[in-house]
Amino acid sequence: MSDIKDEFVQRGVNAIRDSLGRLVKKEKMTAADQQAVLARITGTTSLSDMGKADFVVEAATENETLKLNIFKELDGICRPGVILSSNTSSISITKIAGATKRPEKVIGMHFMNPVP
Repeated sequence: MSDIKDEFVQRGVNAIRDSLGRLVKKEKMTAADQQAVLARITGTTSLSDMGKADFVVEAATENETLKLNIFKELDGICRPGVILSSNTSSISITKIAGATKRPEKVIGMHFMNPVP
């Protein structure tokens, strides 16, 4: 998980921990499974660390220039087969895909707020 500040990364990890904790309380997941999921999350403030990812979900602010720049950068960082997805609700996925050399590997995955 990458964000522009470490405090934002930690806030995201804490939100995931809390969400998984609710599943543990409801007995839909074991505490061991919760810990296993959390152990697979690595936080970073360096987008270059996304080079290790198998699948990327971008969820930056709805700013077209920002998103296009992120996708251009991710395109150069990620391996060729990695799918890049955007959580945009208003920017054309075709336009975002056009910022990469892998338009066939760019998809939209819009999540509603709040994301459980």
